[in-house]
Amino acid sequence: MTIKTSITAGGKGHLLALVAGAIFPLGLAPLGFWPLIPVSLALLLLLLERQTPKRAFWRAFFYGMGFNGVGVSWVYVSIHYHGGTPAWLSALGTLGFCAFLSLLTLSLPFWAYRRWQLDRYPMLTFPAIWVLVEWSKSWLLSGFPWLWAGYGFIDSPLSGLAPVAGTLGLSLVAAVSAVLIRLFCQKDNLQRMPALIGLVVLWVGCWSLQGLEWTLPDLAQTRKVALIQGNIPQEQKWDPKYRQKIFDVYISNTEKNQDADFILWPEAAYPVYYHQALKTITQLDIQASAHATAIVSGVPRWEPLENGGDRYYNSVFVIGAGEGMYNKQKLVPFGEYVPLEDTLRGLLPFFNLPMSSFSKGAPDQAPLLANGLTFAAFICYEVVYPELVRQQAKGKDFLVTISNDAWFGHSWGPIQHFQMARMRALETGKYLLRGTNTGITAIIDHKGRVQGQIPAFQPGVLKGVMYGTQGMTPFVQLGQWPVLALCFLGLVIGLVLSLREEPEPEVRPLYHNSSVPRK
Repeated sequence: MTIKTSITAGGKGHLLALVAGAIFPLGLAPLGFWPLIPVSLALLLLLLERQTPKRAFWRAFFYGMGFNGVGVSWVYVSIHYHGGTPAWLSALGTLGFCAFLSLLTLSLPFWAYRRWQLDRYPMLTFPAIWVLVEWSKSWLLSGFPWLWAGYGFIDSPLSGLAPVAGTLGLSLVAAVSAVLIRLFCQKDNLQRMPALIGLVVLWVGCWSLQGLEWTLPDLAQTRKVALIQGNIPQEQKWDPKYRQKIFDVYISNTEKNQDADFILWPEAAYPVYYHQALKTITQLDIQASAHATAIVSGVPRWEPLENGGDRYYNSVFVIGAGEGMYNKQKLVPFGEYVPLEDTLRGLLPFFNLPMSSFSKGAPDQAPLLANGLTFAAFICYEVVYPELVRQQAKGKDFLVTISNDAWFGHSWGPIQHFQMARMRALETGKYLLRGTNTGITAIIDHKGRVQGQIPAFQPGVLKGVMYGTQGMTPFVQLGQWPVLALCFLGLVIGLVLSLREEPEPEVRPLYHNSSVPRK
């Protein structure tokens, strides 16, 4: 990565930043070229070196436009095809969304990175900033924890670190690797060998964790499962003309698989509110109880309030050989609730989608029970929040996530979502059952490995076996806090050391003054 100054200067540097950002998502699902992730970060590190804070701001912005433009451009599908918004306005909205994320999560942090000359100690500060930015995406402005570097390593030699330090731990290793790659590619031969040794030690150390067994399947908790993927097109989902057809798809497949201990329907499988489907639910409950089968399904739910008002929830419930109701806690902006609703509602079709007035569920809900096992349920977007899943997974025998990814069409969105669900199983060391409307429905074991799946956009029933597990991973015990503490410590030390040194002289762009003769 010994690149001439002329290549990284000015507009060429901005263009290179755009390309560097664009290759990062190629390391995530669906392509999974994970070595590109540290390479992309190493290029970002190079492009920020000795830049003015203003130029670093724009370098990071262009990096972010490539990063988000490739990684989350699937939002266009939701806005245009399913939100009923004109193509030009959907494209503009997607561009604005990517620009906003780039400014907030990349431009501002890396402006500060150069403003206080933190790149003097990149090993302490660059990985810390990258990981803390990823962490902030899980709570800032309600959260959008997408495109974390660590997800790309679920099928790599580093995956053994996930049950110990979580996805952010893997992101930290990726960012540290980027710094080591940058040091190795410098002209200074004195730094090359230590950087190479550091990289080898880091990766071998993580690889050695692969053989550790933090949790083990409990054969006494073996259950036969059947996961139903209805493949209902989004445009038919809430159309009354297709209501009976949707019921028939799920009920007929349920009746054919009553030998299963556990049957899973996807998010909002019922095309009506819970109270409107009580007759059907009661009949299914009687049949399932007679066969000692637990049926778990998503349903929208209406709840009257004592003051005469009402609330709506996106819920999952258990009938038959089980019990419990869970209301979704993490809601998708615009999809399940509209921020600034009084202002935005009705301006565009995208701001007036069906089922977009849900309320948040309480954080302390009772666990769900199915055929003698307790489980934690996560609806759609919730499974991308590592800390929420970690907290809910404590004391549970297995995990369930249901989703309707029809909103994202044939884009990368559903595949990225599936990769994140796999990571939750690996972090917690628990089996995870994933039921979706259009895919990807899957049985995922306690190592994050897919034991069976139904391809996207195909109806079907996935049959298999899952197990409760014994034991607990270090990540479930400690969470993200050790990694975050390490990053905060590195950032503070790097800042203190940088402030103690003399400020760098201002570096002017090449040929900044027209009076300087060009050679």
